Amino acid sequence: MSIAAVVRESHEVHIDDRNLYRDPEGRKIAERLRQFKPDVVGITSLTGPAILDGVLVSRLAKDSGAQVVWGGTHASLMPEQTLRNPYIDFVVIKEGEATFRELLSAIEQHRGYGGILGVGFKENGELRINPDRPFLEDLDALPMPAWDLVPVERYIYRHGRARRKVVMVTSRGCLFRCTFCYVMDFHKRKYRGRSAGRILDEIAYLQKNFGVDAVRFDDDLFVIDRPRLREFCKWVDRKDVAITWDSNCRADQVNPEFLDTVLRGKCHRLTFGLESGSDRILKFLKKDLRVEQIREAFSLLSRTPIMTGAAFLVGIPTETRDDVAQSIALARAIKAHHTHFYPYVPFPGSPLAEYCCTNGLIEYPEALVDWADFAYTRSDEAVFSDRELKALSARFEVWNVLNSLKRGELALLSNFIRPAQLQNLRSWMRFLSKALATPP
Repeated sequence: MSIAAVVRESHEVHIDDRNLYRDPEGRKIAERLRQFKPDVVGITSLTGPAILDGVLVSRLAKDSGAQVVWGGTHASLMPEQTLRNPYIDFVVIKEGEATFRELLSAIEQHRGYGGILGVGFKENGELRINPDRPFLEDLDALPMPAWDLVPVERYIYRHGRARRKVVMVTSRGCLFRCTFCYVMDFHKRKYRGRSAGRILDEIAYLQKNFGVDAVRFDDDLFVIDRPRLREFCKWVDRKDVAITWDSNCRADQVNPEFLDTVLRGKCHRLTFGLESGSDRILKFLKKDLRVEQIREAFSLLSRTPIMTGAAFLVGIPTETRDDVAQSIALARAIKAHHTHFYPYVPFPGSPLAEYCCTNGLIEYPEALVDWADFAYTRSDEAVFSDRELKALSARFEVWNVLNSLKRGELALLSNFIRPAQLQNLRSWMRFLSKALATPP
């Protein structure tokens, strides 16, 4: 949406979200390509199963006569391998607004691509990767994302007391150095954020046009810029903006002053990637965080109306059964409103994934399409089986649902009890019966 808002100043743009409809064989997207007749098709890439669909769309786009450009996280971190796919002509590395616009002009004017920063391309059968483009320093220089080019109603959902909630992104990058995260390589520990005024302008647009009453800020770390956060919360409080919001947070950010600020700004939920209840593992992950800080943060939060979410990883290299037990114990002690346990997956571009490669725990796939079913293959010394992890995760998921229902958050059910989900009712019942057999 951000890229579309920039390039539509000089080109006709259409956005097609493949998440919004089922089309495994590509018939619908093939028809849309025939109708729109694009000269260029851009595809956002995420590591995982979506890559296969991206390759399918790329093949159909090439068959229709279009040039194909891949961007996004995966293509940016694995540009050479991505370009080796026969259906992909270009990659846009990291931020796409300025790079994609310049690339479109070069394609339209039949100019060369060697001088376009942040682009990879094919030339006489050889792969060329140009130097990186410097990061955009002023995000306020970008136009508002092109909300009018997407079916916004499909993105609105219920959560808690919010009836019409939507996701926004207001910043890029993170200042921290967690080794499991791609952001270290993608954003180089550089943070940039839009101003509080521009955030409020976008919220006002969403309220006026779509009746939005809540926002999920899906930034890597929305709250890290304290001056911006204070200004935003002060405006929300002073102007009595009819909005509530939630975002990611770090436990070491929580103190009485911080809580006073976000409460006045109508924050209703904070989500924490805690990763582990073991200080040894937290140090190994370079979280720059101690378990005692986590306990203190959740103690302060428990005295406020702010809902909390906590996420833990299991299957981290060097982890022991005792480390996992400490994570479970911490999850029980802090009593977050929602707690999730996830398997660690070594996504490319992260220091920990490189550690796994170096130590023979994983091997990167040789071809782009092989990333579709890539998973972390743990060694024979793995101490927590996949079955145990699924059981642990299930017990906490059921606990999350029961917690929500106890608080009267019936809106939660409306996100699941839809025609598409009702066919899975029998599976849900089996899941619930097994999970309830053992308390979290």
